[in-house]
Amino acid sequence: MEFIADFFNAIWAFFESIPALIDDWMVKAGAWIVIASTKAKIAFIGYSWEVAQEVLSQLNVSDTIETYWGQLDSQVLGVATYLKLPEAFNMIINARVTRYVMDVIG
Repeated sequence: MEFIADFFNAIWAFFESIPALIDDWMVKAGAWIVIASTKAKIAFIGYSWEVAQEVLSQLNVSDTIETYWGQLDSQVLGVATYLKLPEAFNMIINARVTRYVMDVIG
């Protein structure tokens, strides 16, 4: 008689564990979705960077910046070069164009 009670207790425990199993599956599915979307965004950033570089080269932005940079006073140019402002401007422009491309594409 105890065998029958253990059998039904095992069946009852199985049915009680189904919500926890579904919960675990949902957690795994959610984690997979987050990881997949993160990997897709990383790949998309690389693609957007290439598009942004092409846009910058087509618009000839660097030559325009160099032209205006050469027109600065020598003292101002020395301080700006010491503070590495050209590299900072370059990073800012590249980041903004890449962000713009990412917004336009997707």
